[in-house]
Amino acid sequence: MSEILDFYQQRAKASLSTLPWLAQLQTKALRDLNRHGFPTRHDEDWKYTSVDALLNLPFMRSGDSFQAPAITAHDEKVNSDLPVNQHVSIRNGLILGIEQLTSTLPKGVLVLPLSVALTKHPKLLQPYLGTILKQEHGFHYLNTAMIHCGLLIYIPAGVVIEEPIALTHIQTQTNQAVYLRHLIIAEAKTQATIIEDYQGLADCCYLTNTVTEIVVGADAKLTHCTIQRESKSAFHLGHLSVRQLAGSEFANHSLSLGGQLVRSDISLYLQEEKSHSLMNGIYAPAEGQHVDHHTTVHHLVANCSSEQDYKGILTGRSRAVFNGKVVVAKDAQHTDAKQQNKNLLLSANAEVDTKPQLEIFADDVLCSHGATVGQLDEEALFYLATRGIDRLEASHYLIHAFASDNLRLIPHRQLADYMGHLLTQQLG
Repeated sequence: MSEILDFYQQRAKASLSTLPWLAQLQTKALRDLNRHGFPTRHDEDWKYTSVDALLNLPFMRSGDSFQAPAITAHDEKVNSDLPVNQHVSIRNGLILGIEQLTSTLPKGVLVLPLSVALTKHPKLLQPYLGTILKQEHGFHYLNTAMIHCGLLIYIPAGVVIEEPIALTHIQTQTNQAVYLRHLIIAEAKTQATIIEDYQGLADCCYLTNTVTEIVVGADAKLTHCTIQRESKSAFHLGHLSVRQLAGSEFANHSLSLGGQLVRSDISLYLQEEKSHSLMNGIYAPAEGQHVDHHTTVHHLVANCSSEQDYKGILTGRSRAVFNGKVVVAKDAQHTDAKQQNKNLLLSANAEVDTKPQLEIFADDVLCSHGATVGQLDEEALFYLATRGIDRLEASHYLIHAFASDNLRLIPHRQLADYMGHLLTQQLG
C-alpha cells in the first residue's frame, strides 16, 4: 500500500496550483491521503467492494493540455450518440467543443475548462470548489489533490436553458487515469438539464476518478443525468455532491451499465426549507462486473422532501451493492423522505447486497424505506406463455416493465427512450 501511495502522491504534487487558496486545499488533501490511505474492506462503507485490483494497476495521469488531440481511426469507434444538440467532449481528459456550445447558450452562462475558470473567475469558484464535497476516503483526497481537469458551468439568476447540455467523457488510452472535477453553479430561479456521459473503447483498461459539485440556488430547478457505460475493463469512481437552497428542486437520473469495478456515490445536503430532491437509478451489471451505489441525503432543516428509487437488474456472475441512507437532523421537522431499492436477479450466480438506512433525530417526520431481491415471476411467465409468447420474449417484457417506471421519471423523453435502448442492449 505504501508504494502505491507514493506513486500517486508524487503525481499529485506535480499538480499543485499557483493559486494560494487552491494549493492549500490540494496540500491538505495530500496530507489526508497520506494519513488515511485508500479504503479497505475494514471500512464499513467499503466492506462489499474491494479496490485491491485497482490499486495493483499504476495508472498514469492524462496530459494537462487542453489542445485538441489527434483523433485516430481507432478512437473514432467511440463517439457521442446522445440525442442532444448541445455538448462538450472530454476525450482522454482533453476538453473539446466548448466554443460551439457557448455560442448557443443564453447570455451570461459560462461553460469553461476549470483551469481557465480558475484564472478568470477565481472569486466565483472559491466559495464552492472543494467545499460541497465532504471528503471521506483516499479517492476523494486524490481527486482534490489532482484538481485541474474539469468544467465550470455557471448559470446566472433567472436564466432558463431549454435544451440539455451533455458532457461526453471518452477514454481510448489504456492504463490512463483521468481525474475530473466539475463545478455546476445554478443561481436562483434557473432551470437546466446537465448530462454526464462516461464511455470508453471496448476492452480498454483505464481509470475514471470524477467528482461533480453542484449548488442549486433558491427556487432553481436542476435535472442531472449520469450515464455510465465505461469499457467493461475500466474502473470508475464517481461522486456527485449537491447543496440545495430554499425551494430548490434537484433530480439525478442515473444508468450504470459499464466498468469492471464501479463506485457511484451521491451526497445531497438540503440546507434550506422547502427543497426537494429525487434520486432515480437503474444499474445492470453483467458477467464479471461489480457496481456499488452509496447515496446519502442530509435533511438539515425542516419542511424538505426527498425520494430515492433504485432498481438493479443483474445477469451472469455479477455483483451489485446498494446502500441508501437518509439522515434527518434534530431540527428537520416535517421531513418527508422515501427510499426503495428493488433488485431482479436473472442468474443464479448474480449477487446483490442492499442496505437502506434511516438516521432520524427529529420527532415529526414521515420516512420510509424498503428493499427487495427476487427473480422473474414464474406465474407471469406462464401467463404470457399461454398467450403464445415464448419464455425469452416474455422475460424481456417483464424486465422492461420492471425498469419502465424509473425511465418514465426522466423528463426528457428522447433521452429516456435512448437510455432504455442502452439498457436493452446491455441485457441482450
